[in-house]
Amino acid sequence: MISRIRKYIFVLSFLISQPLLAEESLRSASKTASEVDPFSISNILQMAAGLAFVLLLIFLLGWFYRRFGSPKTINNGDFRIVAGLSMGQRERVVMLEVGDKQILLGVGPGHVEKIHVFDEPVIKTNEAGTGESFSERLSSVIRQRAEQ
Repeated sequence: MISRIRKYIFVLSFLISQPLLAEESLRSASKTASEVDPFSISNILQMAAGLAFVLLLIFLLGWFYRRFGSPKTINNGDFRIVAGLSMGQRERVVMLEVGDKQILLGVGPGHVEKIHVFDEPVIKTNEAGTGESFSERLSSVIRQRAEQ
């Protein structure tokens, strides 16, 4: 996902820069070095437009990252994160399901600590075989919000 966005940004910047470079080469060929004024209005406007473009690009990339998040890893094994709760800026409590047991973990910077092991599931997880499809779940959530 991120590599695709980077590819689009590269192509977009390449397409935008080509006409600007061609126009600049034509202008610079007609002027000598003594005629170019670095503090002219056109140079200042060009610099401001470039700065605005870079700032806009930074904000757009930040929005994309916040909207779509970092690429998630595919979890196809027997381990599954059932729930998580932030306890501070860098500390979390995570419920991990391993087989038929659930393990409560404390996760902090540089360490992971087992808090408790539950033999029976404490938090029910919605398995694919429960019979409730995504559309049924979505319609139930919409009905609950409409009743509120």
